[in-house]
Amino acid sequence: MAIFGGNTQQVIIYQSQAKLAALRNALDDVVNFYLWLTAYANSDLVAAGFSSADASALLAAFADGNALCQIYRTGLPPGTYPQPPSAYVYAASQRTIIGPLG
Repeated sequence: MAIFGGNTQQVIIYQSQAKLAALRNALDDVVNFYLWLTAYANSDLVAAGFSSADASALLAAFADGNALCQIYRTGLPPGTYPQPPSAYVYAASQRTIIGPLG
C-alpha cells in the first residue's frame, strides 16, 4: 500500500487513528450543523432563497445525518426513527483506537 507510505506498525497506527478520527469529526460536524439548522423552519430557508422542496430536503438530510451519528454513538437512532431489534455502538471499537469522545 504505497499510498499510505509503507506497512510499518507506526504507519498503520497513525493511518488508523487519522481515518477513524476523521470519521468521528465528520459526524460531529454534521450534528453541530444539524443543531444550528434546527433553529430554522422551512419557511426561513425559503426566505433565504431555497425552494420549499430544497429546504425540506436539506432539513431531512441533516436530520438523517444526526440519526446516523446517534447510531454510531449510542447504537440507536432517535426515537422518531425505526428502531433496530438491538443496539450496537459502532463507536465503541473505534474508541479503543482513537480514545473517548472529545
